[in-house]
Amino acid sequence: MYDSVLMEENNIESSVDYMTKGHLRNVMQLAVFSTSCDRLYAINISKIQSFLIKDEVELLKPPSKNEYIVGMINIRGDIVSIVDFDSWVGENDIKQEQKIIIICNYNQKKIGIMVKEIIGIEEKTSDELRVPVSRDPKISYVTDVLVRDQNNSKKMCIVFDAEKLLYDANISDNNSKTTIYDIDSFDVLPPNTLKIKSNKLVLVAEDSHIVIEKLKEFFTKLELNFELYENGEDLINRVMSLDPQEIGLVITDIEMPIRNGYQVIKYIKQESVYGNVPVLSLTSMTNQGVRDKVTELGALDLINKSDLRVLHGYIKEILEGELS
Repeated sequence: MYDSVLMEENNIESSVDYMTKGHLRNVMQLAVFSTSCDRLYAINISKIQSFLIKDEVELLKPPSKNEYIVGMINIRGDIVSIVDFDSWVGENDIKQEQKIIIICNYNQKKIGIMVKEIIGIEEKTSDELRVPVSRDPKISYVTDVLVRDQNNSKKMCIVFDAEKLLYDANISDNNSKTTIYDIDSFDVLPPNTLKIKSNKLVLVAEDSHIVIEKLKEFFTKLELNFELYENGEDLINRVMSLDPQEIGLVITDIEMPIRNGYQVIKYIKQESVYGNVPVLSLTSMTNQGVRDKVTELGALDLINKSDLRVLHGYIKEILEGELS
């Protein structure tokens, strides 16, 4: 039914494949779109599965009463919740026609984001991503993009925090209660199984405010000795100040300003002093291309941010000496 309005899957796959080689050039591909107030927002293209034309799909009434969910659609048997992006960012007063639904895959969960229109694709280096002074939890970082109007001017674009959107929209996995948004589910594990018996330091790079908050809660439950940093540069600087024997594990997100996760993994694994420090990638970009790239660089594995049981298992193996 939707084949006529789905972006060609080969095109998406080609873009994702191109993006996963981006660590070699330190770049990220962003799909830029506009809201009703003509503000520009962006999303990493590796998280996009397809684009739909809103008028060509049937929007079903949502069963939940979440204020941001405006409907659901059936895509080849998958029921996908649709978020009104204008509503989520607080643009409720001005309503222009929203023409496009961006189907995304975060943490192996599909979600649709309804927006006014797609502006284009921009390629940005990590050092072109700026952390905003306001520290709005819905904003990961900002950058400047070229607006192809009569002046070819540059305009500020916001890369929104997808983890915060998922949390606010309450998009969860009904088959599991072990997501990063449901830390209390780990209380069902016996204390001697839950807690980690190690004093070694766990260093984490993560730029999402909501994920940082949840990881702090989770690691505190595990009684870990941990430190959290909001970008790869700060984490690398901390690593350089330590004896490698003090570090039990490095956990890094992929999408970050200044230095991204690819660069973190590459630095640690190419530095002979730190080359034996275990590294895990914790990300919502769970396609095979990204997994292949992080393991090729030397990380042990790529872990879905929603799968805390896998993360807990790796931490226990690594820090309690069962994984060298």
